Amino acid sequence: MLQNKLRSLPNVDIITSALSTEVLGDGEKVEALVYTDRLTGDSHRIDLEGIFVQIGLVPNTEWLKGPLQLSPRGEIEVDAHNATNIPGVFAAGDVTTVPYKQIIVAMGEGTKAGLSAFDHIIRH
Repeated sequence: MLQNKLRSLPNVDIITSALSTEVLGDGEKVEALVYTDRLTGDSHRIDLEGIFVQIGLVPNTEWLKGPLQLSPRGEIEVDAHNATNIPGVFAAGDVTTVPYKQIIVAMGEGTKAGLSAFDHIIRH
């Protein structure tokens, strides 16, 4: 769905098979991105004023299938205290069902999970 929306925008060029190799700037702001085309090996430079780094949307949780309850998207299901379906096991970050996959959200969720784990330990 996100890719279809992106393709519909008239002011967007989509580059695939690119390996970002360098972010260029003056120490204050981004000025360009250098990447290698993975298919041809050619190096390219794009002049720009900023970048947004996004790794992906699919969590790497294949190894957890079975013991932990996962969402249909493969996210670890957690409650408001970051507890999983296994007592004493907590999860945090982009791998969970918590919305808004951003580093600052993951940091806060990590704090919640740590406090919840501490609470679990002192109560049991």
